[in-house]
Amino acid sequence: MVKRISVAVTGSVLGALLVVCTVASPASAHGIIDLKGVSAVAGKSSVMTLEIQHGCLPSEPTLQVEAFVGAPWRAVKPQAVAGWTSSVTKQSKGGWHITWKNQGVPIPFGTATFFPISVDWPTTPGTYGMSVMQLCPGSSYYWNDKYAPATANVPSPPLTPRPEVLVVASKDAAAPKSKATVAPSTSAHMH
Repeated sequence: MVKRISVAVTGSVLGALLVVCTVASPASAHGIIDLKGVSAVAGKSSVMTLEIQHGCLPSEPTLQVEAFVGAPWRAVKPQAVAGWTSSVTKQSKGGWHITWKNQGVPIPFGTATFFPISVDWPTTPGTYGMSVMQLCPGSSYYWNDKYAPATANVPSPPLTPRPEVLVVASKDAAAPKSKATVAPSTSAHMH
């Protein structure tokens, strides 16, 4: 009986320690696309926001963010973000490469950064991805894995998911909410 109790206690202590270690370790951020209540309509233009949730590690603030979109995206233009410079380059095989570089005080680890982008959406409805890279002093993250169901050897969602946006036909677009009824955006994906 004593052995069972000690095994149970030991198992409980190890389980609690595992939970504490998991919670205490820093989680990787994600790149999140937020349309702010406005549908991405095929062939039209609007603004989306790319959110980077936090630095790579508690001691490593974000220094640079890069985003890559394919040829179906007709145009992208980063909007001004205080403390950051931006550039956009058209790729030789089509698509766009956006770069933001931190020019100000490093963003503290637990602080999200928001990068608004004016977008000319693809002309065909569908799901379109944006590969995102976050660079910090000693590490980086690259979110480019497509969502897929879990398999024996691959978890779902992936550890480095690629942000995606659903571009809809104009007849399927949600009516924009009036500014008076739009709640402040909060991310359910925060760690």
